[in-house]
Amino acid sequence: MKLSKDLATEWWMDNLEGQLDAERKLQLDAYLKENPELATELRETTAFWTQMENLESPAPSEAMDLKFEAMLSGYQSAANRRAFDWAPLTQWFRANWQVGFAALIIGLVVGTLIIPKPTQEVDQLAAEVQDMKKILMLTLIEKPQAQERIKAVNMVSEMPRSDEKVIEALVFTLNQDPSNNVRLAALEALMVYGSNSSVREALVSSIATQDSPLLQVALADAMVLLQEKSAAAQFSKVLSSSKVDDSIKSKLESTIQTLKEI
Repeated sequence: MKLSKDLATEWWMDNLEGQLDAERKLQLDAYLKENPELATELRETTAFWTQMENLESPAPSEAMDLKFEAMLSGYQSAANRRAFDWAPLTQWFRANWQVGFAALIIGLVVGTLIIPKPTQEVDQLAAEVQDMKKILMLTLIEKPQAQERIKAVNMVSEMPRSDEKVIEALVFTLNQDPSNNVRLAALEALMVYGSNSSVREALVSSIATQDSPLLQVALADAMVLLQEKSAAAQFSKVLSSSKVDDSIKSKLESTIQTLKEI
């Protein structure tokens, strides 16, 4: 049987459920090797689905409910949807919010893969997937568990477009999160937007807020990588304060010298 994109996608789903025989699996593997773009799309879809399934499902707070309702309302308006009663969906979301996001996102992605559509509609669906990922990211980043906040920060790599709300959330996390590991993840995510002048300014301002030697060194490396000369003055202030640990003074002095010579 000659495979097509649609049939390969169907077989991929069957294989995930353990319902694909060995002969067809070999045929599918060979087809995906010849079609790496489809293989990448299917792997990314499966990985995201798995990530959603692995998330814990605590009862969302009232604030989370309100945020979701507000975002969903704005999302509905932006997409110019037809009139629809969103109340049942919102109620169901309160009890199953991770599954809800997974179903919505996977539905959009798989629909894009299986159902032939004009390029404009495919682009619109791709944008909708990114919007849903953004909503999930902004929700997870406020959860009390550091592991969940790190997951939220790591989702930025799946959002190629620079988004003001996402950037604001990352900057706040870098400056305020109680976990240094989460702060480091936020810094790494912000480096993706290093060409954005407002992000660079936020990173420079963040230098003064960090007490951890680990964060101070990470920011020093980031400023050198971005060749941000204005950071030299901030590091000089840190060196002259009581915020700096003796073990990293030489590192910061070296960073200041490097930045001044750029």
